[in-house]
Amino acid sequence: MADEDPRGAASYAGRWRPRRKLKKDGTPRKSRRGWGPYRSVPNERSVAFNLSLDVQNLQQTVRNLSALRDILHTKALVQCHSPEGSLCRLVHEYLHVFRKGVLPREVADDRDQRALMRRVMAEEVDLGYGLCGPDAIMAQMANYSTFLRFICLRGIVDIVVVAEDSVVISDKAWFQFQVTRRTIEMVFPHILGNEWLVAELVGQEVEAEGRSTFHFNTEGKCYRYDVEMDFVGAFTKVVKNPHIVNILLGRALITHNAMLG
Repeated sequence: MADEDPRGAASYAGRWRPRRKLKKDGTPRKSRRGWGPYRSVPNERSVAFNLSLDVQNLQQTVRNLSALRDILHTKALVQCHSPEGSLCRLVHEYLHVFRKGVLPREVADDRDQRALMRRVMAEEVDLGYGLCGPDAIMAQMANYSTFLRFICLRGIVDIVVVAEDSVVISDKAWFQFQVTRRTIEMVFPHILGNEWLVAELVGQEVEAEGRSTFHFNTEGKCYRYDVEMDFVGAFTKVVKNPHIVNILLGRALITHNAMLG
């Protein structure tokens, strides 16, 4: 052993290579180099993953564009039926024409009122409880004009709701009228025996807050018409006694949709 050349050992050590891994059958494993079959599997997985990300990004872009399309479509509809839109202008015209109630039939402008009523309302416009038609609305407007001393009706559109097949336009309103003896007879006949209450009410000017809501179909006709009128709040300002207001309105001839008579 002493005769061995140490340089030969160093040379042998320099030539040492790591032991190659063997297969189960004892044969050496092949080196995984290049783009051979052993490299293609992870590479294909990477390509598939990147393609999956691209597809997801494209799907998200499509969803974003669809949402933008819906927003623009809704914006266009809202602009069409905005306070400057055609249906809102029609409602404002309706409020203006009927601001003083229904005119007597012998007055020429009465024809304009009836023509506008039929232009706004559908032939079978629903007023609730089986009542329908423009003539029924005209009859109620006539009751308001004769049972009370109609002073003024003011309103302004403050709500516009656009749906797929309809447009709802609602206005906040203020109705000013004066109580007359006929008002007592036709709307509050149950208090005729209370002369002190009749005397207190007749001649009083009352302002009631209200709301009318027009439901328009795709043809631009109002197929449903809702009216609210806060008579309780209005008469509370006049009588100032909740018990008397209850006596007055408890049996008043005021039905759904603020209909009189």
